[in-house]
Amino acid sequence: MYKKGDKVIILDYNGKPLVPHVVAEIEDVYGKDRVRLNLPDGACCLEFVNHFEKIDEDTYNKYLHAVHEREKELPVDLQIDIRKFASKHPRRRKDEIIKKFDLDKRYVSILNAYMGRVSMYGKENINERFLFEYKEALYGIVETRTFFHELDDSIPIPDHLIG
Repeated sequence: MYKKGDKVIILDYNGKPLVPHVVAEIEDVYGKDRVRLNLPDGACCLEFVNHFEKIDEDTYNKYLHAVHEREKELPVDLQIDIRKFASKHPRRRKDEIIKKFDLDKRYVSILNAYMGRVSMYGKENINERFLFEYKEALYGIVETRTFFHELDDSIPIPDHLIG
């Protein structure tokens, strides 16, 4: 029935695909009722064949892409005391630093809201206006974090988000 290399989608206890969808590839077959699955994060597990169903290559790639999108690391709010930070960098105007800091907080909240909406409603159900704000936030967070990275190299630049 199943063979090595088959693509499958994981089912819940009601026989419906998990939400959000998780896919795997069959790595090895152990009899009629058990297989070893290779999961998207590189982990493997033994599983009974009634806990998943076979899917085609296109569906597998679509859901695998969604899994990788969900796994992208989101930037967190900058944990800096803005007054002390500004006093350490007297050559920069304080209002310029505060403006970048406020923009950064806005971008982080948009990115988190987007990922929350995608996990609840799916990427295909995100409206165009919010998608535009999300894309703007992706580029904006790189810009603000680059600004802060130039002042303090311990602040990372989240360039992994754009790709």
